[in-house]
Amino acid sequence: MVVRVVLSAISLVAATAPLALAAASDASISSRQHIGESSSGPWSFDDPSYSYCDPGYPSEQDYNAVPDAQLEFVQIVVRHGDRSPVHLIAHDDSEWNCKDVLEEIYLHGADQDQKNTTGSFQQQIEIPNWNQRYGFENLVWKGTCDVGELTDKGKSQHRLLGNRLRSVYIDKLGYLPKEPNNAGEVYARTTYIWRTKNSAESLLGALWPARGIAPAAAIPLHTFPKEIETMYGNSDACPRINTLLANVSSSDHYQDFLKEQGPLMSRLAAIMGVKGSSWDSGWDGYFDVLNARKCHGKAPICTRPLTTGSDSKGEKSCITDKDVAQVSRNANYEWSFKYRDNPLAKDLTSLVIGSFVGTLRDHMESHIAGKTGALKLALYSGHDSTIWPLLAVLGASNRDALWPPYASNLIFELWKKESSGDRVVRVIFNGKALELRKEDQWCDMNSCPLDQFYKRLEQYIPTNIVAQCANN
Repeated sequence: MVVRVVLSAISLVAATAPLALAAASDASISSRQHIGESSSGPWSFDDPSYSYCDPGYPSEQDYNAVPDAQLEFVQIVVRHGDRSPVHLIAHDDSEWNCKDVLEEIYLHGADQDQKNTTGSFQQQIEIPNWNQRYGFENLVWKGTCDVGELTDKGKSQHRLLGNRLRSVYIDKLGYLPKEPNNAGEVYARTTYIWRTKNSAESLLGALWPARGIAPAAAIPLHTFPKEIETMYGNSDACPRINTLLANVSSSDHYQDFLKEQGPLMSRLAAIMGVKGSSWDSGWDGYFDVLNARKCHGKAPICTRPLTTGSDSKGEKSCITDKDVAQVSRNANYEWSFKYRDNPLAKDLTSLVIGSFVGTLRDHMESHIAGKTGALKLALYSGHDSTIWPLLAVLGASNRDALWPPYASNLIFELWKKESSGDRVVRVIFNGKALELRKEDQWCDMNSCPLDQFYKRLEQYIPTNIVAQCANN
């Protein structure tokens, strides 16, 4: 399948309000600051530069090569770009449009030349007007976006990221070729979810903009069947993930957190018209809906007045900016506690992302052993649930461990010192060297000795995934 994408101009959204993240360390799991508070303690967070709507990007002006070293291999893990929400709320009258990006799809036969064999097609999402008698159109918003679809802005974010990567790795360093000489120079992998594919296409299209549509110019996009996916927590393949999450969620500490923020959750659920276990046991659904809307300047969500004829009954209640900020604090606290700051976090994070961590390590080892041929770049297009566990593995600071913004980019560079022959790894997150927690300064992310880097990763890589995933 060949896909042609025509993109509209990017529109940048202003940064969200500062978030204050309170979390508990393993050593003091019973003492927790109120989530809405801010302090100068080790678990506080206040960074007005944070924006969920847009990440930081690599910059040719700010980027410097590792001194006395040659760049050997680059692996980039990205989150998909801006998207429509993946959670639905009752009576959503907002409009989400994804029609400004033209996507033409056609097939080549394996034994054919450059001509397509089917003619071109355009997929279009259709959401008809609800007739209030039959059909289910009232369950989703208006417009042309599927649930969780990459928006036009999301595609443009990855176009911008591709341009920035080109300015660094092609124009400045001369590391990557101006155009791929063969498909073996780049490896690209996405999840089966379409927004990650469109994100990778947008990024690679801007990184190498002169590629044509001939089959020989195609960059393969590798995708695992979802049953064996390792770029996020695969609880179907690894049942113990859910067991550990249930143990963490049932802990006194986490239940105290839910109880403390329960009144806010109940009020928001009533306004949004949502209910069920996915809405009363965690904050990710609220975070998704409210922040996705905020990134697009959507109107606040309000209750629908009870009406009888022309008379309205009941006062309208709306979700405020203050509510959205508190939801963001709660969601960041929740992720931090589950995957970084509780006694089971290491085991849980290992099962969630450890297999993929092993892939990143193995790619570096294979390159050093001369087994990767011409490969220079590996791109992995995933989700927030790909990026965040990786940040937990690396021990990212509260500043860098907030919910990964759309189009977040985590870069692993392998360098070889020219004087000694030693290898070092540099980790760049959203345009800057990854910042570690003060209490876990295990390595310099600007230049981490390879053996030290491996030692950290191997703490999270499963040794027998089948046995470790079993509920014994």
